[in-house]
Amino acid sequence: MAEQQFLERQLPVFQALSSDVRLQIMKEILNCEGINLKQISGNLKLSMSTLSPHIARLEDCGLIRVEDVPASRGTQKCCYPNMEYVLIDFAADASNYARIYQAEIPVGSYSDFDVTPTCGLATEDSFLGALDEPRYFAHPDRRRAHILWFTTGYVEYLVPNFIPYNSLIDSLTLTFEISSEAPRYNNSWPSTIEFFINGTRLGSWICPGDFGGRPGAYNPSWWYDFLNQYGMLKKLTVDRTGCYLDGELLSGVTVQELGLTGASVIKLRLQVPAGLSTSHGLTIYGQGFGDFNQGIRVMIHHSMKEKQMEE
Repeated sequence: MAEQQFLERQLPVFQALSSDVRLQIMKEILNCEGINLKQISGNLKLSMSTLSPHIARLEDCGLIRVEDVPASRGTQKCCYPNMEYVLIDFAADASNYARIYQAEIPVGSYSDFDVTPTCGLATEDSFLGALDEPRYFAHPDRRRAHILWFTTGYVEYLVPNFIPYNSLIDSLTLTFEISSEAPRYNNSWPSTIEFFINGTRLGSWICPGDFGGRPGAYNPSWWYDFLNQYGMLKKLTVDRTGCYLDGELLSGVTVQELGLTGASVIKLRLQVPAGLSTSHGLTIYGQGFGDFNQGIRVMIHHSMKEKQMEE
């Protein structure tokens, strides 16, 4: 009975995915997060009048979300996936079905730091303290900051983990907008950025630049034109098969090796190591800055521990 009730609750998802057209739309959105409706229409050769009800069906059942994003003229509707896969296991107990927990960490809500200049923070209204003075990263108002930058060092965040205490984490996904850090800006300014969970190095990625030359879609009006303007949206996932950045294998570190459960304290560290030819800094964009209007988004897929583990 419990399994039947679960399946009935998920019926809108199954119905949405029963259409070949909607499956194609989902593939477009998964392959290019933030794709706008005009791009989907052109790629799939669908009129807007045909596309719109399909988009609405996918949004209504929670498979995607649609956001209004500033464009050169007015706004445009852009699509983002809420999940990458749907697992159906008819033989499993309903209490063991995967569950999803989501949260968002404000960029200024780091729990630890060690940074070198150039560095600084800003709220949506102004810079926070003096620029290029690391001591201001300890400012009591840092949680109001929605952009921060530094040359080498790290910032570390406590990842919200409010899943049931007796649950196992099957995958952890973190999405953030970042760039390197140059004085003013430099579109060709490669920087090595490392990712850690609870002190375990997941891997590194070389960001190609510190981007400017046109305004970020969400930057406040006071943000100077000669400064960096926007970053790249990156998705870091660690699951039972390894660690991935934007779907590409980053390392063989698995979620089992990290031992993450509902009882875990989870720490995310973003770091630029010193001494490399590509030690060219890190900028993290939050709400009200950059192109994506978000902090660090968290998605945890979790399931109940097996009964024998509880006994």
